[in-house]
Amino acid sequence: MSLSGHKPPDRMVPSALTVLPVLPRGAGGNGDAEHAAPPASGAEPPGTPLQEIVRDLFAEAVGVPRRTVHADSDFFRIGGHPAAAARLLARARRVLGAVGLDDRALHEAPTPARFAALAGEQPAAATGPAGALDGALDGESSAVLPLRLRGALSVGALEEALGDVGRRHGALRNSRLGSAGTRLRALAAGDHLLELTLPADLVDLWSHTPLAAELALAYRARAAGRPPRWEGPVPEAAPRARAGDLAPTVPPGSRPAPADARVGRLALDWDAGLHQRLARLAAAQGATLFMVVHAALAALLTRLGAGPAITVAAPVPARDSAALRRAVGPYGRVLALSVDTSGDPAFTALLRRVRAADLAAYRAGAAALARPGGIALSVLADSGEAYEAAGLTVRAAPPLLPLRAAALGLILTERHTPAGAPAGIAVTAAYQYDAVGETAAARLTGQLTALLEAALDAPAAALSRLGGGARPPLAPAGTREHAALSPSRRPAAVPVPVAG
Repeated sequence: MSLSGHKPPDRMVPSALTVLPVLPRGAGGNGDAEHAAPPASGAEPPGTPLQEIVRDLFAEAVGVPRRTVHADSDFFRIGGHPAAAARLLARARRVLGAVGLDDRALHEAPTPARFAALAGEQPAAATGPAGALDGALDGESSAVLPLRLRGALSVGALEEALGDVGRRHGALRNSRLGSAGTRLRALAAGDHLLELTLPADLVDLWSHTPLAAELALAYRARAAGRPPRWEGPVPEAAPRARAGDLAPTVPPGSRPAPADARVGRLALDWDAGLHQRLARLAAAQGATLFMVVHAALAALLTRLGAGPAITVAAPVPARDSAALRRAVGPYGRVLALSVDTSGDPAFTALLRRVRAADLAAYRAGAAALARPGGIALSVLADSGEAYEAAGLTVRAAPPLLPLRAAALGLILTERHTPAGAPAGIAVTAAYQYDAVGETAAARLTGQLTALLEAALDAPAAALSRLGGGARPPLAPAGTREHAALSPSRRPAAVPVPVAG
């Protein structure tokens, strides 16, 4: 149904909205992991939302896929030249609102990490809030970070490497082959899946890539008969916040959920055409795809009666330094991103408000953190690095992290072609049965898709003209929804991804 209660055109209806299975979809890596080169020093992905935005600006200005640009990639060494530098600075001034960036900025700060700091990013004052992952709503208190190992495997070298990373990272201290939390499965000849089960409050989603890199480094050394040489000590974490500052907006019609609420997941797919249109709108407005969807979600919640002050929880990494980007631990925060939707603004005007609010939160070390509950929104990349280790390649496989305490969490996973073009978006709606329910979660996700389509068709239209009509009823969790997934068939836990 549309926002007006009438059936929308077929092109606005998700073609596939299904209950996800219990196990993660596909344990394999992406692409040609077997042929990946060993990562260079400083090849860590961006560790903060602002670093991610700057990484994308670097890639756009030079004309390379964003996955090839890392937090410490030097602009001039990845192909940057004077004309590209001029393009980058012009875009950065518009996108980041950093009018003080002069022509010397790239020479002073030639990497995404340093450029983000020059553009006003401050280190996080606190991570958390504490308890965002503790006591997960799906009844699980552990995270599973699986690694796909392809090639000739030396179990002895792997055992020694696990011991090395366990001594280096506290979260991995009990990760030994044969222990209750570590399992090695042979999938085929030369193809294994290493599953590490860890306390949920000691890791986050952004621990997965450094885990793969550190294990590959240790395995490479042990296969050569020597101990690994680490790049530096593991840093101390920022203090954990005891509670959040702001409560996210609750889905209209939802109810309070018990502490042991069960969680379900729905999935749909936005095709490459929609992904490309969203990317074009974001670029034209000096925004990110996350900001476009954030604006659409704020508009939808306002249309459903929740406005005009809309707050969305956004889990993001807080790894501003190289040492933090290499760390396995809970170095993330859940931002409370608030926007005012009053005055019936045009969608593009609302997007400008969202961009300003999101950028301010990304920059501020003491930005407001979200309390558990309400609506959460995340965007993450579709693939990680593949690390070469003495004839073996190590790549992060889909993780299983407990769902933070959100009544409804929307997770968008972007796919890209090898050349970096938009190739579609996988959308997951994770919901509490007792708070939202399957029917309401499916309806709200479909309405968000319809509103995005309408905004893409008429971005200058006022919010009241994007869908129109009265608020439709939201179905509470019912018997049919509870039967969809019995306790013995609880869905896999949902990762806490990156907002960008």
